[in-house]
Amino acid sequence: MEASAIAGWLKTSFYIYPLVNAAHIAAAGVVLSSVGVMHLRAAGLFALLDRAATERYFRGMAVGAFVVAAGTGTALFVVNPSEYAVNPAFRIKLILLVMAGANFAAYLALPRWRPAGAAASFLLWPATLLAGRFIGFL
Repeated sequence: MEASAIAGWLKTSFYIYPLVNAAHIAAAGVVLSSVGVMHLRAAGLFALLDRAATERYFRGMAVGAFVVAAGTGTALFVVNPSEYAVNPAFRIKLILLVMAGANFAAYLALPRWRPAGAAASFLLWPATLLAGRFIGFL
């Protein structure tokens, strides 16, 4: 992976790596925000907004931003996969990401899971974001 064209491009460009990194952080913020709004609405806040319409809108936004975050995260990973693979914060981030994704899927598929899923989401997504920020420090 480290020898791939995209890794070489990211390593040699003065502008591309920081832009991809910024896009990754921005997309993660959109995921966190949109999932948060959906769950807050499901919990009864923002009562003036139609629950189903709010969920449809923010679900699409969350999924789209997640795709961007996954793509940019993959691009960042290929720059130095051997280092990231052994980084404890990166490993924790991946575990939390899988848990948050599974929780979100359960939230969408299982109406009875919504209260528990919303509560878990408020822990898992920010924890994923926090673990990601620690990658560069460990």
